[in-house]
Amino acid sequence: MPSRPRIAVATVVGLLGFVAPIALSIQFAWNQSVAGAEAVGTRYAAEVVRRSEVAARQFGRAIKVLNHDNLPPCSPQEIELMRSLDLGSDYLQMVGRVSGNTLECSSLGTTTRIDIGPPTLTTEHGAQERLDFKYGPTGFGKVSLLTANGVAAAVDGNLLLDFDTGSDGARLALVVPSSHDHTRIIQSSGAFDPSWFNPIGRGESKSYLDGENIISHVRSRQLDIEAVSVIPSRLVYRRVRQFAVVFVPIGCLCGLGFAWAVMYISRSRGSLTGLLRAAARNNSFFVEYQPVVEIATRRVVGAEALVRWRRGDTVISPASFIGLAEESGVITEITRIVIENVARDLPRLLEISPDFRVAINFTATDLKHEATAKRLMELVQRSGGSARNIVVEATEHGLVSGVECSRMISVLRLEGFRVAIDDFGTGYSSLSCLQGIDLDLLKIDKAFVDTIGTDGVTRGVVLHIIEIARSLQLTMVAEGIETEQQARFLLERGVEYGQGWLFGKPMSIENLTKMARETESAQPLVPA
Repeated sequence: MPSRPRIAVATVVGLLGFVAPIALSIQFAWNQSVAGAEAVGTRYAAEVVRRSEVAARQFGRAIKVLNHDNLPPCSPQEIELMRSLDLGSDYLQMVGRVSGNTLECSSLGTTTRIDIGPPTLTTEHGAQERLDFKYGPTGFGKVSLLTANGVAAAVDGNLLLDFDTGSDGARLALVVPSSHDHTRIIQSSGAFDPSWFNPIGRGESKSYLDGENIISHVRSRQLDIEAVSVIPSRLVYRRVRQFAVVFVPIGCLCGLGFAWAVMYISRSRGSLTGLLRAAARNNSFFVEYQPVVEIATRRVVGAEALVRWRRGDTVISPASFIGLAEESGVITEITRIVIENVARDLPRLLEISPDFRVAINFTATDLKHEATAKRLMELVQRSGGSARNIVVEATEHGLVSGVECSRMISVLRLEGFRVAIDDFGTGYSSLSCLQGIDLDLLKIDKAFVDTIGTDGVTRGVVLHIIEIARSLQLTMVAEGIETEQQARFLLERGVEYGQGWLFGKPMSIENLTKMARETESAQPLVPA
């Protein structure tokens, strides 16, 4: 990618990398704040339900005691018992006897019959409630009068809501879910939207954000009651600010770090591209040769030309720069240098054997470049050899990267160059590649050679590759041979040629020439 577009892309990515962590930290702070407010609202509603259940248990105990005391109804002894039940309860303000719509007597000591009117509602458990009930000349104010099984109890709903909610501004309500209009038993001051009282499942809780409020529901598992808490969303914003104080600076630091990393990598890659171009101009690339041997005799019959980059006293392997070189377009210059080195060195090898073959690696970019064929023809002319002395090596990716590559392969084979597929089996298009392009050699990747004699899950793949090559009548070269066991295994299965550290590491042309001379008359070491 050219410098300016790369810098522009890096700038955009860097900005996004800076903004994204901040935005995520704000979103995280918001989510945490909403979750915190919902938890607070749920806690408030759960407390209302808990108090209501305590009041219900106290009422139930009063019913049980009064209906089993064996005392004359409304006698002084029973009224005294009512008074003890009243005083021993947290939420019952009065306990009495009731018959129909008439209060017969109460823990206040009254025995005058009082008409209490019809019930406001009847719960699903059969208990009757009279809301906003006012009793006595001085009275309790408005209370809820509960009646069941001939017993009455007055409950001041305000006691159910009377707990500290701090500065949250919470509004609370207690409703009867089974009633047709979800009747409110008690509610604190403030407006309530009727939609907030839609009941939830028994024993469940639920919270959600509704405009400017956090609504929380908690429904009792045993009783026909449900509490609703309403908290203004300003609590959320207050919590957002609290979380933001912590998380936004962290997001800023992460964003700055990511943006710096993107820009640094971009500049580094840009700098490395410049260094690659300068290295190509200054002939800082050179070639080493890894010998290719006839496995049975160990005779050196060829070599693979491997490019190296010398920077000062350091030699850099191609794995560190070939990808960027191809991406930036420098690869064609590097390949040109390799071809020139081979053209210079090949005559020394041909003096030893006219059939000596040198393999040169080509990328997809090289195979699409019109000058590649011309440069190879010039190599042959300068070296005094023939096209049969050169092997064009390409990976699966290079061989299937468009019609230009296929056309270049066809042209080179017509000129007499041999074509090899490198690293076979490591990609996804191996079979389609072999079916669509005429080839001469197949190189078995080191990854599969390494599995020979092991229990690896891919140990059988090498056998399938050998069978495929045989069926297509391709010459096989195994890469990465490091042990005699591997060499014998491959030879016994028809692989004639190999390369790897067992035979020799990449070396200079001088050492390759010496090795080739020493093995020229070699006899079979391993029976075929």
